[in-house]
Amino acid sequence: MTRRNVIRITSFITLGLVILVVSATSNARDMNRYKNQLEITYQQSLSELNEYLDTVNTDLTKSLYSNSAQELSDISRDLYAQCSAAKNAVSRLPVSQMELGNTYKFLSQASDYAAYIGTKIRSGGTVSEQEHKNLLSLLQYAQQFSAAATQMVNIVESGAKITDGNVKSTTQLSAAPLSTGFKESAKTFEAFPTLLYDGPFSDQVLNKKSELLRQSKVKGKNDCLAVVSRSLKIAEDKIGYDSDDKSIMPCYTFKTGRYTVSVTKQGGYLKSILYSGIITDSSISEENAVNLAAAFLQHIGYTDMKESYYSVNDNVCTVNFAYAKGGVYCYSDLIKCAVSMADGSIVSLDAATYLTNHIEREPFSAEVSADEAEKRLSPYLTVSDVKKCVIPKENGTEAMCWEFTCTSKDTGEDALVYINSNTAEEEDIMLLLYSDNGTLVK
Repeated sequence: MTRRNVIRITSFITLGLVILVVSATSNARDMNRYKNQLEITYQQSLSELNEYLDTVNTDLTKSLYSNSAQELSDISRDLYAQCSAAKNAVSRLPVSQMELGNTYKFLSQASDYAAYIGTKIRSGGTVSEQEHKNLLSLLQYAQQFSAAATQMVNIVESGAKITDGNVKSTTQLSAAPLSTGFKESAKTFEAFPTLLYDGPFSDQVLNKKSELLRQSKVKGKNDCLAVVSRSLKIAEDKIGYDSDDKSIMPCYTFKTGRYTVSVTKQGGYLKSILYSGIITDSSISEENAVNLAAAFLQHIGYTDMKESYYSVNDNVCTVNFAYAKGGVYCYSDLIKCAVSMADGSIVSLDAATYLTNHIEREPFSAEVSADEAEKRLSPYLTVSDVKKCVIPKENGTEAMCWEFTCTSKDTGEDALVYINSNTAEEEDIMLLLYSDNGTLVK
């Protein structure tokens, strides 16, 4: 073989090796890219599953507390939708690897049962004793599955990857077979071997215009600057103008130190305070923080505000207030005020919900007495307190209600149940959640 042929063959071999290396590198890069994209998809699906299971848990709990056909029908509809969404999230995960097969079975059974209960209620039926027990059993399973999903989310957040097979629940999800008690539906259960509180009804109607501001005089920039100065007790020359907010609630925004403060152009109301610093320690009591927040609201002109609940996170106590006058709590008119647990200073304020909804209302009317309304509650609840209140409805209207603080005989947990004071209809249910950091509702 000639030298030229040897060189030619060697060149071909070298070129082939180079092509193989480049191809292998490219394939490895593509595989890594695909794996990373798949991991992102898996983690998003797991996060969604966790949220849906938490909502399923909440809806099942509310179904145990409700004694209203309309409310039960609405809860059943929502429960069916949440179960369906959760099943969709499960279908995007490696079910076998993560041992989620029984989660899918549970969600299928729960959605079927929700559909059955909803159909029965809408047809004029009521929930039987056996069906109530079935809802309680479903809740117990939901709590297990929700806890398992939360555990897996925590594992992922600690750095484990689903694509590496490192994420599955260590909780043993097993239970004895369930009895359904609804033979006419031809459904059977299988054995399953496997939130900052914003106050009740805090969701704002985003496009709603404030009647309070509409009736107020327009203030100039200097007038609004003076509001900031008086509120924070800071000299005006230490406060700088920041921006002009032309949203549905127009404001002037100012900055001073770590504070950003917004004041409405109409009326000159303090809408929000934001503090960008970090609170590193705690030296005052929660009771003191609540009192300081209440005093601040009084100082800035928000009178007749009554604290409802609070929570403490990162050395900040956030207190939730509702407008209350004449013994009637108006849960449409909410303000959040946060206090530093280090020195008692105000670190945030959110009065947007109050400013959006506050109006002069008609006196509280009650064609149905509190005693009569209490008879409309579920027999599985024990009442500890009752209040007069006004609550917002999803359609933008309000309803006068009796607010009952209750304890479930099934779960031992507390809830707020709202019975219309004129129609005796059950309007809504909120679950009370207690922790070392305060009280939450959902």
